[in-house]
Amino acid sequence: MTPLLRVARLRKAFGELRAVDDLSLELLPGQFACLIGPNGAGKTTLVNLLTGRLAPDEGRIEFEGRDITGLAAHARVRLGLARSFQINSVFPQLTVVDNLAIPVLARLGRSGAMLSRIDRVPELEREVGRLLAEWHLEAERARPAAALSHGTQRLLEIAIAAAARPRLLLLDEPTAGLSPLEKSQVLAQLRRVAGTGETTFVLVEHDMDIVFRLADRIIVMHRGRVLADGTPDEIRANPAVRDAYLGGTVAGPTAERPGSAPPGAPLLTVERLNTFYGQSHVIQDLSLTVRRGEVVALLGRNGAGKTTTLRSVMGLTPPRSGQVLLGRRSLKGLSPHEIAQTGVGYVPEDRRIFRDLAVRDNLLIAARAVGQRTDGDAGHGWDLARVYALFPDLATLERLRGDQLSGGQQKMLAIGRALMGNPQLLLLDEPSEGLAPAVVRALAGVVERIRTEGVTILLAEQNAAFATLLADRAYIIENGRIRLEASGASLRAHPEALQRYIAVEGTPEAG
Repeated sequence: MTPLLRVARLRKAFGELRAVDDLSLELLPGQFACLIGPNGAGKTTLVNLLTGRLAPDEGRIEFEGRDITGLAAHARVRLGLARSFQINSVFPQLTVVDNLAIPVLARLGRSGAMLSRIDRVPELEREVGRLLAEWHLEAERARPAAALSHGTQRLLEIAIAAAARPRLLLLDEPTAGLSPLEKSQVLAQLRRVAGTGETTFVLVEHDMDIVFRLADRIIVMHRGRVLADGTPDEIRANPAVRDAYLGGTVAGPTAERPGSAPPGAPLLTVERLNTFYGQSHVIQDLSLTVRRGEVVALLGRNGAGKTTTLRSVMGLTPPRSGQVLLGRRSLKGLSPHEIAQTGVGYVPEDRRIFRDLAVRDNLLIAARAVGQRTDGDAGHGWDLARVYALFPDLATLERLRGDQLSGGQQKMLAIGRALMGNPQLLLLDEPSEGLAPAVVRALAGVVERIRTEGVTILLAEQNAAFATLLADRAYIIENGRIRLEASGASLRAHPEALQRYIAVEGTPEAG
């Protein structure tokens, strides 16, 4: 059988970093392959090379026997090679229907009809209706993409990629941020489409349940090269893969947390918070407390209100009513930069680094001396040396631009940038999302080290296993309301509470 895709001796370097190093592989039509590897292994760089967002330094890429090495990204899409992105890339102000209409019109060769009403183009109306039904987006059709939950935006982006009806579809972490139910829906749809044989899939994925369930072939990358390539059973039994990628289990801190002071007085107090998006009442009479020296987790399903709670505290989505206190100071009415100056750091779910700036510049632009904080806490102070000690990879990569980093490296940079502001309170939104298992294990140690340095942490997480190992206490949020408060130890001992509210027992079977 003639390969659908052939890659020969592909190389791409960023300065001294060889992101893709003499890599060769072939894909056959109809295969369902998963591309895995540690963060920074070169997976996203490889996808960018295949889809034309990056030009290789050396090597050749063939698609259906045609050399596409120098072809522009949009020309590759027309040939049938499409992708989704690690960070949601939708048109936020357009409705779901309009987001889907754009690629459909492009495929139909009718881009000039973009200003027409959808019901005036029958073929467009039928195709968009099909996509809405297949990807379970019918109920959201009239909503702007910006108003959707993170997980629903992921579904929309995959549907946009699928709208091109590609021969080869590369999906970069398609289930990141999805609830178990949404993952089940995505898996079911991917299985259905793969079963037709019309589309060959390559998934970049960290969820091993998904990888071993879906893939008939797994390609493992490490340091820019193919470490292993085989069936799921062959990869599962490969000791080199276990060492490089899977690592051990997430290691939580000891019960005594040596070196940590006991929790002190309340640092963050949220009282009867109510936040809206337009007419949608997202956060409803929410109250919580974070004491100095604590790690507190905010757990809940996708769309439960975790991110909106953090954004409300940070002033990015100002609450309509309620009170937010930092110590004894009210943050009500303050702008986000004024709240940052009081000593609150924020790491958003989508990282929001400066993609065109080097790592070093991303960090320096956020630097603020401890003495500049309005709380007057002298503290130890975070600077480049301390951030590089916490994240040694950033020191090695300090000359690279933000858009040249892997997803995991961008996450490190976002946390390091927040620390450069010398916060007393750090808000972390889904810190473990999109990270390889071994990196999640390392991140647990990083969070604990930050806490022992005197930084109080409130983290919003969907990964309850990770969060409850770190948290002194946890709040479970559902439909914008706090449903349960318990210690991390209690939730680990009684997982039925987690199962009831956030369904954390594995990835549901898709059917």
